[in-house]
Amino acid sequence: MRFLAKITNIIKFFPIFLALSTVNTANAGENNPSVKFGFLSTNGLIISDTIIVDADFSKKYNIPAIMTPFQIKVPRQNGLERLIEYGTEPNSMIIKLNFVTNSGKENENRQLVENLQFIPMSVDMTDPEDRIKALTNLMVNDAFNMVTQNYEKKEYIGARRAKINNIDVIDAVGSFIEPNLGLIYVRITGYLNPNKTDGIFSVANIVADKYDITNLEQLFLTGSGKTIESFEYLRE
Repeated sequence: MRFLAKITNIIKFFPIFLALSTVNTANAGENNPSVKFGFLSTNGLIISDTIIVDADFSKKYNIPAIMTPFQIKVPRQNGLERLIEYGTEPNSMIIKLNFVTNSGKENENRQLVENLQFIPMSVDMTDPEDRIKALTNLMVNDAFNMVTQNYEKKEYIGARRAKINNIDVIDAVGSFIEPNLGLIYVRITGYLNPNKTDGIFSVANIVADKYDITNLEQLFLTGSGKTIESFEYLRE
């Protein structure tokens, strides 16, 4: 992972709701032992479901208008179920994917493995490199601080500049301690929209106890990681 230094800049930042999980999931414990999940293949066949987030999506799920349509591909994983939540407030979370164990039919028997949400943002149309600097500040400073502000032992680890489906992105990675779930890795990814100020960023929370994580590259091989890497803006 190539690290980027923090850059200070001023940018419009929408207020967001970033609770770790709003589904009723159980914690690992004596009566509910933790199950470890494997990482997804880097080049093998992965069966995924495509979710198109556009005006039809907004109408179907009765959520605020989508300013910037996009699509994602969510992988199917043995032993995991995806519970989806939809946004209710303008300029806040659009869609949230909760990856939970599917053992038992009742919600209280499930354990949270990771979740991922997509949120609107805005980056002014200026010089391309200035936009990258602004996006870096937005992800590394504003977004990371808001995501971790209510948790203990938070740590910013680093960030990288990368390309996802030919989109300039900034990936910021850190961690925090959640009282019931323990160590959580957080990955915040900003997708710079080349054609307009309105864009999207994502926040993934990965429960460390659910994976044997030995390096940060493995965060890209989870269900949320593969979904993040599938992101594409749609033509309007």
